Amino acid sequence: MKRSAVLVTILGLLGSFCAHALTSTNVLPEGINSPSFRFGMIDGIDQKYTENGTLMNLGDYKSVIFDAPHLAKFNQDAKKLIEALNRFGSHSLGDNFNLGVLRVETMPKVKYFAPVFARGVTSKWTLGVGLPIVSYENKISLSQQFSNIEYYRAQFSGLSPELDEALNTNLGQATNQTLQQKGYKALTNRSESFLGDVQVASVYKFYEDKSQAIIYQAQLSIPTGPQYDPDDLAALNIFGRTNVNNTIAYSKQLTSRISVVPYLSYILNIPDQITARVPTNEDDTLPDANSKEDVKRQLGNTTTLGGNLFYELNDSWTFGGGYEYATKDEDHFSGSKNSRYDLLALNTDMKAQRVKAEVSYSSVKSYFKKTALIPMIVSVEVSDVIAGINVERQLVQELNLMMFF
Repeated sequence: MKRSAVLVTILGLLGSFCAHALTSTNVLPEGINSPSFRFGMIDGIDQKYTENGTLMNLGDYKSVIFDAPHLAKFNQDAKKLIEALNRFGSHSLGDNFNLGVLRVETMPKVKYFAPVFARGVTSKWTLGVGLPIVSYENKISLSQQFSNIEYYRAQFSGLSPELDEALNTNLGQATNQTLQQKGYKALTNRSESFLGDVQVASVYKFYEDKSQAIIYQAQLSIPTGPQYDPDDLAALNIFGRTNVNNTIAYSKQLTSRISVVPYLSYILNIPDQITARVPTNEDDTLPDANSKEDVKRQLGNTTTLGGNLFYELNDSWTFGGGYEYATKDEDHFSGSKNSRYDLLALNTDMKAQRVKAEVSYSSVKSYFKKTALIPMIVSVEVSDVIAGINVERQLVQELNLMMFF
């Protein structure tokens, strides 16, 4: 694709950090530096596409029904209470005992600030590095709904202190007490900031003519972010990973103003080792602290096929839109004990469909016409996961400011 001797954008460089930036085939001219600053917010992660593709609020998805069978598994004292109630008459009072639904309400939000520096090493090769600073907030509350405990209190209160204590159970308090006994951190509100995984990217344009171009981008994710925490049920646990994102992108100029960019990417995860709580069986939803062991982890690799369409209104304004389909393989875990490592991999495969939109303003050509003070590009990007399996919704909004010298 023929280019005039002006600065070009690097939209797409370090794009996989946010997993939504529109991919292009642009590189920086030789010797040109480009500092940029990305400000973004990821919302909608309180919703998840489940294993059957249904979009659910995490409060509904993570809610636990504490009926008699579940109570008996959850707590030995509750099992004794159910058995004792069953001895009262012939109406299976214990089997009908229900503490209701423990609803776990979460309102997670992720904001990030990512300074990025890129340089054109040659006319075809650009290198860049990004340092994502992540802010994570989560408002967490536990509530108890749809219980029939009031009936049992009216019928059986005062018969014994032990029975009264059981009938006055608060599921929220009992849950945090159980978590503490098992060595987990309490489910409380979160507000924290940290350095995420550093990104190093290389973009090489190995073919170009008047109307088309092909680039290969390799992006290395360095595990500088927080490590996997087996004791924190509210942790993000998506950092501290090493992977290489390989992308091939092809651009075709359809008209003087319209271009299309199909692309294919493959994220190759490097095997690592984490400390995890390994469930003993399918019903072991909260493994004890003594179940922790060092396990080898092989995260499933991700393949993404997508395409973007760009419309250049004039020298300053460009509009873009895109769609991509991603699929991730199931994770695999192994260890030195005879443990149920397969349970750690349940529902770790993923499929996602994402749509994207972008508008950008460039002063690059105006700068060379001496009608702008500095060469820069400002863009606003929005993306959303509109369908999927085992994936959070992820509504992403980002402001990106790039400068050149």
